[in-house]
Amino acid sequence: MWDTKYRPLKFAEVLGQPGTVQLLKARLQKGTALDTSYLFEGGHGQGKTTLARIYARAMLCLNLDKADPEPCNKCENCLAILNDQPGPFSERDAASQGTIENIRSIVNELPFSVFNASKRVYLFDEAHRMGQGAQDVLLKPIEEKKMIAILCTTEPDKIRGTIRSRCEPYTIRKVTREDILGRMKLVLQQEGVEYQDDAVLVIIDHSGGHVRDILNKMEMISQLGPITVDGVREYLKLSVVSLFYEILLALRDPKKAIGFVDQACEQISPDAVAAGLAEAAMNSYRLANNMFADFVSADRELGKRVYGEYGPYVIHLADHFLKAKHVSEVSLVRDILVLSQWDGKTPIEPLGRPVLVPWGSAPATAPVASVPAPGEAASPAPASPAPAASAPAAPAPAPPPVKELTTPDLPPLGEMDVKLNMNAAPMPRMDARGHQHLVFPGKNVDEDDMKPLNADVWRREFERLWLNRGDASG
Repeated sequence: MWDTKYRPLKFAEVLGQPGTVQLLKARLQKGTALDTSYLFEGGHGQGKTTLARIYARAMLCLNLDKADPEPCNKCENCLAILNDQPGPFSERDAASQGTIENIRSIVNELPFSVFNASKRVYLFDEAHRMGQGAQDVLLKPIEEKKMIAILCTTEPDKIRGTIRSRCEPYTIRKVTREDILGRMKLVLQQEGVEYQDDAVLVIIDHSGGHVRDILNKMEMISQLGPITVDGVREYLKLSVVSLFYEILLALRDPKKAIGFVDQACEQISPDAVAAGLAEAAMNSYRLANNMFADFVSADRELGKRVYGEYGPYVIHLADHFLKAKHVSEVSLVRDILVLSQWDGKTPIEPLGRPVLVPWGSAPATAPVASVPAPGEAASPAPASPAPAASAPAAPAPAPPPVKELTTPDLPPLGEMDVKLNMNAAPMPRMDARGHQHLVFPGKNVDEDDMKPLNADVWRREFERLWLNRGDASG
C-alpha cells in the first residue's frame, strides 16, 4: 500500500509543518523533550500520528545527533518502534483501548524501569475517544511527569482541560495543494506511472487535502493505466460536476436545463444538486478573479463560460441556491423556470416565502371579469383605480375586540363545545309554532335570529314534559 510505503520516517519528509518541526527539533537539541507531554491536534489525514511517531523515535533514539536531531531508524529503540515491538514506547488506540481498566494497567506498570530509556512514552491515537474516567486516571502520572503522553486528536475540546493544560499543544495544519502535488509527483515517478498534473489536482481536491486518502486513490486509479483527467473523473464519478455548469449555462433554455437537472438527480440527491450549483457558480467567480476553486482543473472551460454569461452577477446565482431549503426535484425545476426569466443582473427575489397581508386589508388581486350566463357575452373586468400619487396610504384598521363567552345555562358539549362570539349568554325562547330556540337578549328578535337548541337540551325538555304529563292532563 502506497500510504504505508511512502509514510515519512524523518522530520525532513514531513509535509507542510515547518513551524511545528522546528519547535520539536529545538526541544531535542536542548535535551528537554522528555520533560513534558504533548497534544497534537488537527484535521483528519494531516499527519498527526506520523509526526508523533517520528518525534517518539527521536526522543528515544540512542544515536541522536543534536546538530541534526533526526531519528536514526537503526538503533534498538528506533527499530522496536518501527516494528511495533515491546520497549519504552507503546501506541494505544484510545477508541478501543481507552477504558479505565486499560489506562490503569498502564499506570500500574510505570514504577517498573525499562531498558534504554529514562521514561516510558505512550502515544494515544484518537485521544478524544478516551472516557472521562480514563482521563482522570491518566491525569496524575502526566502531572507528576512519571510518563510522557503524546495525545493525537481531531477534537481537542473533548480532552479534559486539566490534561490539556499539562500538555504542550501543537496544531497540525492542512497541507497546501502545491506541496501535496509535488510529493505525489515524486511518488508517481518512483512507481513509474504516467500522469497529468490536472488529474492529480482533481484527486487532491476531491480528497480534501488528506494525504493518506490521496495516496490510496492514486494507487487504485493507477491500476487502470495512466492517471488522466477522464480516468479520474470516471473513477471518482465526477461527471455530475460538469452538469452543474451545464445547468447554469442552459438557464436561457429551460427545457435543456431541466433535462440536465433530471440527469443530476439520478446520480445525487436534490440537496446535493443545489449545493453543487452554488459551488459551481462560486468556482466560476473564483476562477475569473484568480482565486483557488475546487475542481476548476477539470471544469475550467465551463467555469469561464459561466462567468462570461453572467459576469460578477454569478454571485446572485450562488446566493439563490445557497438559500434553498428542503430542496426537492420539483423545487429545482421551479427554480429553473423562474431563473429562465432572470435578466442576469438584478438580484433574484427569494422564492417560496408567503406574502404577509395586514389585518383588515384585502390582498392585492387582479380584477376578475363576471361569469356570463348562457347566451350572454362576457363583461370585461373592471379597471383597477390607480392610487393617488400624493395621498398617503391609509393605515389598516385595527380589528374589533372579540369577547368570547360560553353558554353557562346549557350543558357542556365536551370536545365539541362551541364558544359564541356574542355580547350576552343565549337563553331559550318559544316561537309561534311552539318550538324552543336560543335567542340573545338585547336584540330585536325574530324567527330568523333564533338558533335551534342542541340535542341534549331537547332530550331534557322532552323528559321534563313527559314526567309532568299527568299534571298537564289533570
